[in-house]
Amino acid sequence: MSTRNYTKDNKGLQKMRELLTIPKIVMMATHLDKTPFSVCPMTLQKMDEQGDLWFLSGRDTEHFQDIERDNKVQLIYTDEANHTYISIFGNATHIVDEQQKHELWSTQGGDTNNGAHLVLLNVNMESAYYWESSTNRLVSFFDEDSAKVENKESQRGNKGHINLQNH
Repeated sequence: MSTRNYTKDNKGLQKMRELLTIPKIVMMATHLDKTPFSVCPMTLQKMDEQGDLWFLSGRDTEHFQDIERDNKVQLIYTDEANHTYISIFGNATHIVDEQQKHELWSTQGGDTNNGAHLVLLNVNMESAYYWESSTNRLVSFFDEDSAKVENKESQRGNKGHINLQNH
């Protein structure tokens, strides 16, 4: 597996756009300083032009309260069909924007008159680590070790760090 890192330029943001398919269920971890931290499934609604990720959340949820105390979040993204896996770290913010809330809620088939308990959750990504495999099977440790011994680069896919601060 080859390693490709991206820095604070638009190439990092472009790579995230290539990797993410939306809408998608992700696991959102909050209260990261606690063991075990809190985790819940969330539907990724969209990635905007600035690269922020948008979710809908209930006001009465535990993760809503966790974010009120500490806005650091970890998102775990898996796309098994495309063999893409991403760990995203960022900061979450509750946003008041009724128009955008209704727009996202209605695209999910929700009744716009019945979404009063929902709030927008915006995640500003700081960094991510990704794995994308070019094969449809798990990488064999034997194959990886053989490539290292023979001084060859594995053709199994790519992995790397994406720094998204100040994008």
